[in-house]
Amino acid sequence: MYLKTMNIKINGIIAGLLCFASVCCSKTETPPNRKDGTETETGVTYKVVAHRGGYLECGRPDCSLSSLKYAIQTGCYASECDILLTSDNEILVAHPVDGCYVNGLVPYESTLEEIRSAGTLANGERMPSLEDFLEVLKDPEQNPRQMKLWLDVKRLTKDGKNLDFNISVRACLRACEIIREAGAEELCEFLIPTGADIFNAVKDKVIDEYGINLAWMTCTDPARYGKAWAQLSYDKILGNAPASSYRPEDYIDAGIPLSIYNVDEEAEMDETVEFYPALKAIFTNYPKRLIEKLKENGYAD
Repeated sequence: MYLKTMNIKINGIIAGLLCFASVCCSKTETPPNRKDGTETETGVTYKVVAHRGGYLECGRPDCSLSSLKYAIQTGCYASECDILLTSDNEILVAHPVDGCYVNGLVPYESTLEEIRSAGTLANGERMPSLEDFLEVLKDPEQNPRQMKLWLDVKRLTKDGKNLDFNISVRACLRACEIIREAGAEELCEFLIPTGADIFNAVKDKVIDEYGINLAWMTCTDPARYGKAWAQLSYDKILGNAPASSYRPEDYIDAGIPLSIYNVDEEAEMDETVEFYPALKAIFTNYPKRLIEKLKENGYAD
């Protein structure tokens, strides 16, 4: 265990140096990983990302302003949400049901107001837009630690079949426009789903033109990531029988920032926390529980 931890720390230092060299070449390169327990004037930020705001832990509606605020209060590095393009070119924050429906409507065929009129969230909140989320994140009183937002660009399906990937591309690029208009580039990062189509269509524009970090969720050769970081499933790279031939060290040694999802079970947390110093973040449905685990392992509180 001691030797494994030492190797991880050494690998993390090497990865940090490689990332620093990349930043010197391009200011839009994915930056070095945040230090564990980064101190701010208002407390500590942990490299933990709350899946849909940690809704399973806090019992609030997923992708809601309420769950977003829970992630902020918990001390997370970021809160994740799903984004969808509406027919009137707005960005809806919602997790689609059955692949493409929100309140029984298909977002890209409906206006934001039509979707909102069709129903509220379980706590009475109206369906939020990206602008609603950014308003909270930019408010220093509501977001004193400058927690980020991870925007998951959904690959939409209908009746089990993938819809035109350009719907997702347009959602991502429209979100970039809204983020730039709000001056919130430093507060946002994108997650791009598996498969190369959406990734190849947006990666250069998002990173180079908008200066926003971006992750690709395909478990593949680290050399294919370029300026993106790797957001990979625990089941693919850790556990007793990982589904791929890649391991965290493959990305760490290559200087590719790595985040791991969904790390929810006790054993999963224990194994992933060993890699914490070298990771960009750990992604979970239970952020408060994971932060307590980090504290138990000696990270700052």
